[in-house]
This record gives sequence, structure tokens and C-alpha cells, in this order.
Amino acid sequence: MRIMKRILYMCLGIIAVSAISCYDDKGNYDYHDINEVIFGEVETNRNVLLNIDTLKINADDFVEMSDADLTNMERFEYLWVIFPSSDNRAKDTISMERMLNYPVILAPGDYELYLKIRDRETNVQWKKQFSVTVGTPYSRGIMIIGEDENGSVEAEMLSMAGIDTLIVKDILKNSGLPVLQGPVSFLHTGNQSEDYKQVWILSESGSYYLDRETLQGSVSNVFNNCCTETYEDPLIPIVIAPEPCDINGKVEGQRVVVCKDGRLFYTYLLLSSGMFSYSLNCLRDDLDTFIPASKYIFYGIQSFQKFIWYSEETNRFYKVDNLLNYYSDTLEQKSTDAFPWDQNGTGRRLIYGENTWNEAQVWVSDGNSFALMSDGSQAYIYKFNVNKMEARNVYEISSAVSAELLDADFYAFSSTRSVLFYVKNNTLYAYTYDMGNERLETIPLETTDEITMLKFDLTMEPMKDALFIATYNAMDGGTLRKYYVGNNPDKVELSADPTAVWSGLTKVKNMSWRAVL
Repeated sequence: MRIMKRILYMCLGIIAVSAISCYDDKGNYDYHDINEVIFGEVETNRNVLLNIDTLKINADDFVEMSDADLTNMERFEYLWVIFPSSDNRAKDTISMERMLNYPVILAPGDYELYLKIRDRETNVQWKKQFSVTVGTPYSRGIMIIGEDENGSVEAEMLSMAGIDTLIVKDILKNSGLPVLQGPVSFLHTGNQSEDYKQVWILSESGSYYLDRETLQGSVSNVFNNCCTETYEDPLIPIVIAPEPCDINGKVEGQRVVVCKDGRLFYTYLLLSSGMFSYSLNCLRDDLDTFIPASKYIFYGIQSFQKFIWYSEETNRFYKVDNLLNYYSDTLEQKSTDAFPWDQNGTGRRLIYGENTWNEAQVWVSDGNSFALMSDGSQAYIYKFNVNKMEARNVYEISSAVSAELLDADFYAFSSTRSVLFYVKNNTLYAYTYDMGNERLETIPLETTDEITMLKFDLTMEPMKDALFIATYNAMDGGTLRKYYVGNNPDKVELSADPTAVWSGLTKVKNMSWRAVL
């Protein structure tokens, strides 16, 4: 025990002597605080446009130093280094100034940008990372088709790919396409892979695909080029489905095209390389009889597993539920169906059709489709779910409303309420068709200009019930406004979005969203 205590005292003595020595020697050393760089709050994600935007980032706005002057360029070195996200070896120094002021000449794509600061006195370095997406004016935004002052087809784009929203005008004037009549649609068909990212101009007099980045085209860029079979007459698409189903431009791997002559084509992109084979305008037990399709394709918004189409010639609905087939089928009539798929016994015909987010829930339901039907004097609304092949309800519209409604210029079904909006004599109406609560309301707008388009957004803000209304006057041109449908159960109200008003446009007839990932 005495030996153990002796050893312990010896150890404590060594520790004490060591501590005293350190205290005594403190004054023999010269300590200096190293200058530190502190990065403050700054937006690190930047979207810019090739050959249009200038990428501006000022280090003075977010860089602080603990013991030095950041403006001392003799002491501090600033480097702005950028490289593609997919290849960090392809680095390029685009500035050596504190304020980056770079006219964008990079190829479209995603980039990583670093601000590197080096203290030349101590050789200590710091860096701040940014993400930069370079697009063309056409890579993201609202695509618009309409008529110019001569009544010819013109396309424009509300470009939202860069720092500010830009209106890109006169897209077709120098596109290489002939003068077109009867605007139908201006759309981007999706983002399956590079080969299928096609932009289309659809019109009554001709339809053409354009280069995805430059929007240049040719009279030879026609749908016939996309078919495995040869057709003597030009095929003019007037419908390409499905639409993108989210703000990033997501589209299912299937595609359906309806041509002006009623031919219906389908392709599964990953198997067919984007080529369309036989038309689906026949039935399995009668492959030789051609049944022309209408311009309405019904499908589930979230999942394009199957689709329903209608023929004015036979006055009935048909289904394609096996996307590997080269024919269509009649729909099986179930006892629970609210209306017959064969309309010949009812005398009703399809007037208008639309797919909505109605009752849609993620992984639960794909939304509902609606068809406005008429027997010549009375109007009816059919509600059905395509993926479940269910005829869910039929609503008989009041006879006091039917005549005007059936003679309307435009229609749009709400996704959140049992409301059909329509325009008649340049007035906007909202008809609530919910059984027992039917009513017609006039919806006031802030303009008396001619209404040229009525369309719900299914893509940019899914299930938000955003209604776009386009108007026109000869002096100011076209104007596009966004509204939200209110949830007041006693009244249909529209709430205008003051940040979504664009003027000086063409006479707008249709719009769609484009986003290239």
C-alpha cells in the first residue's frame, strides 16, 4: 500500500510540474487569430437562359470576414468555377471578380458553380456551392397557340426557364412551316427520353413537329414519318395524349394520337421507339370495318393504363384496355353502370369531354372523366372512371339551362366541385350540377373583352383547380389570367391571381405546360 501511494504522489508531482511549466512558458509564444470567412444567406439555385440572361452573384451580399477586408483584392483571390453536374472534370473559371457578371453561353443543362476564396497570406481557402440550370427560352413555361391579326396560326411562349418570365413571340413566323389555319394545340409530348421529346404544332390545316431547343421545323416534319405503315394522304394529328401530369413534365410511357380523319394511333414508347403501327379504329371481331374516333380521349390523369374513346359515327364509347392490342373493344355493360356505353338507345350524342383530378388521391384514384351529352334539346353530364371502367353518375341538366349551355362557346369542368363553367355571348357562367343543389350563376370578370379560351390547369398545380381565361381586344391584343375556384358551398367564386396576368399576346385559343427535366 505504501508503495502504491508513493507511485501516486510521484505521478501527481509530474503532472503538477508539467502544468506549471506550460503556464510559465505561455509568454514565449506569439498567437494570431486566423481570418475566417462566413457565408450568409443567399439563393443557391439559379435558372438562366442561354444567350439571354446574365448570371449575377455579388460576393459582397453574403460573404463576411472576421478579421479582414473582403474588398482587398491584393490579399484575397476570388474564383468562380463552373462545370456540368454530370462531369466534374470539365471545370471552367468564368470570373475572378467578387461580383460574378457572366453572360450565359453554356449549353443547356444542369451545372455546379463554386465561389472559391483564397487568402494569399495564409493560403487558407473557402468555397460556396451553387446549382445553375441553363435552359433555352423554350425549355420551361406556358406554350400558347392562337391567331395573329390576319387570322393565321401563331405560337408564343411565356418562358419561365430563366431569371424573369419572358414572352417569346412570333415563334412560327421564322420556323420553316407554312402559314397555318385553325389553331388546335402547341404542346410538348413528354420526357421519356431524348428521342421522344417532341414539340408539336397542331392545326386544322396541318400538324408538324419542331426541334425541341430551337423550335425550328420543316414541311417534311409530319406525323406520317412516325408511322410504320405508309399512308397516301397526310395524317394531321389534332389530339396527342396524355398531357403531362406534374410540374416537372412527367408523362406516362404510352401515347395516343387522333388525326383529323378520325384515325386513332397508339404507341408504347419504350418498346416501339416512338413509332406508331396500326390504327385502333376497329374491333377484335371485325378488323376490316373502320370506326372514326372523335377528338376526345378519356384517361386517368395519374396513370395512363387504358383509355376510352368515342365515335360520332356509331354513337358509342369504346375502350383500349390492353395497350399491346392493335384493335379496340366495346365496353362491358355492368348492372351498376349509371349510363349505357352504347348511346344509340338514348338518342344522346357527345358534345364535349374532359379529364379531371376530381376525387383523385395519390395511389388511390386517378380522377374522373366527364362527358357533356345532348339529345338535341336536353343536356346531360356523364361522370366515369376510366381505369376502373365505371360509369359512375349521370346528371340531367335543367331544361331552363340546357338550351343556352348546349350553344356555348367554351366549357371547363372543375376538379374540386360539381361545377361546369361555360362561356356564352362573352359571359362566364358556372352551373352547379350536384343533384338537389342545381343552380346557374353568372361569374363577373374584370374585363369585358372577348373571351377566347377557358381551360383548367392539370399540370402546374395539380388539384388546385386553377382556371385560365384568355381574352382579346384589337388594341391591346390577348391577355391570359389565372383564377382559383373558391370553396364557398353557397356560391361559386373565382379568386384572381395578381401575379399571373400576361398581356400583349396573340388571340389565345389553347395553352399547355412544358418542363424539360
